[in-house]
Amino acid sequence: MQALGLIETKGLIAATESADAMLKAAAVNLLEKTYVGGGLVSIAITGDVGAVKAAVEAGGAAVRKIDEKLLISQHIIPRPHEELSSIIVAIETEQEETQIEEIVTIETGQEETLIEEIMVIKTEPEVVIVEDSIVKDSKIDESQEETIASIKLDYNKLNNKEAVDKMLLEYGLEETIEALRKVAVAKLRNLAREYKDFGIKTGKISKADKKLLIAEFRKYYENN
Repeated sequence: MQALGLIETKGLIAATESADAMLKAAAVNLLEKTYVGGGLVSIAITGDVGAVKAAVEAGGAAVRKIDEKLLISQHIIPRPHEELSSIIVAIETEQEETQIEEIVTIETGQEETLIEEIMVIKTEPEVVIVEDSIVKDSKIDESQEETIASIKLDYNKLNNKEAVDKMLLEYGLEETIEALRKVAVAKLRNLAREYKDFGIKTGKISKADKKLLIAEFRKYYENN
């Protein structure tokens, strides 16, 4: 991993502004955004040391222009240890995968809760985007809506082999693989360690990327 830059802000608007400023200021890559809790949002970037330093400075300055109180902290790690990659999830850049996520705020009376919502983009033909899965159709019938809603709920529960096996029985291989694609790479590595005959040796699982892990999960279930 190259140099790592981090900015933590109060609120999504400030975080978005800082991310935009960082990406425009230098040749860096956006790794992830994380909702820390209590309204705090952290943005992680990576790139050459000089580029990351310039980007973080620009991101911090952009937040301060909105309101200095919105900038909680900013930090740079010039040479992060390679094991940090297990907790910092890189954005997928494969052409066949498209991730579109919308965060909405719902008032629940005493507090506001952030949830992920299915986003519908009206085009010709109408494209319905459910997280990173794209379904092209003019309409979605009730059975499809039920399946999408179930998968949306279930992939968050894929914490062990038993849960994956159960989903395989209920939805089939392809839907299970799509659900696994939504799981963070660090969790996929932990999940892979539960399989006795997994295609990657235990000592190499910690360095396997998401694409390789997904391919091995598919091979495992196709052969068993």
